[in-house]
Amino acid sequence: MVLAILLCGCSRVGSIAPAPHDAPPPHVFDASTPLQDRHGPAPKAFFERLQLRDATSHTLTDSERHELAAALSHLTPLQRRVLTKHLRSISFVEGMPNNALTYPEETDRSEKRFHITIRAGVLNETVSELITRKERSCADAAGSSLELSINAGPMDALVYVLLHEATHIVDSSLGFTAEAGARYEPARPFTEGIWEDRLHAVAAYRSDILETTCWRERGKTVPMDKTPSVYAALSQTPFASLYGSNNWHDDIAELVAWYTLTQVLHQPYRIELRDQGKRVYSYEPMNSPLVRSRFVSLQQFFAD
Repeated sequence: MVLAILLCGCSRVGSIAPAPHDAPPPHVFDASTPLQDRHGPAPKAFFERLQLRDATSHTLTDSERHELAAALSHLTPLQRRVLTKHLRSISFVEGMPNNALTYPEETDRSEKRFHITIRAGVLNETVSELITRKERSCADAAGSSLELSINAGPMDALVYVLLHEATHIVDSSLGFTAEAGARYEPARPFTEGIWEDRLHAVAAYRSDILETTCWRERGKTVPMDKTPSVYAALSQTPFASLYGSNNWHDDIAELVAWYTLTQVLHQPYRIELRDQGKRVYSYEPMNSPLVRSRFVSLQQFFAD
């Protein structure tokens, strides 16, 4: 996986490279600890490797602990099983530039363990607010009368973030997108007919405008007036979101998150562009036949 951290949104497993000289965690991992009780300060390595000198760990209040427990209750059955075995900690950080980061614990043990670190501000947002802010970060609104918003319902943003990040742990542990032990070898059937390799979709789902969105390696913001063309191009692909079109790791994380939110939790997911209050463009990715054709590949996440 790419070692660069994408500061615009949720980042991927493997964004922090191992450091063999780090001291081991001071406590023994206990898989019987409930997931909602695995919160605590972010590991020291998180701050050192991201060079976040002004960032600090956030201590959860009683209401935030309840919010975390409620969000974790919406994980899929497979996510709960895998995180019970592999999740070392969940932490929240003030001053973190991206929404979340999932990364491996730095030990020599063969058993994989992972940390999830989340921007503390996520605790005060809805899914709609977080995704609208995230999508707007890829568009330059200067001089445009268009306004971009995402209607994704009133649920806590933490639900979306955990669904996305938990999928990274499942993917890394079970090899949904890449064969176990071969990071760049595509696994079947999830990637078949969709991805040529980790970063490149097959030719049928590639377009110049999608290749230049801000989350790509050489991407940049696009003028707001061009966003209808961006989302029109997205509508011709099987990807659940622009962020999911970047690479196969975020493809599966976004597809699982949005499937759960829309099909299980019955939340909306509609991309809207308005001009002086009048809606001029609307797209609902989870109603796309191309996206829906992939739902069968997700059923393992929901099997008890």
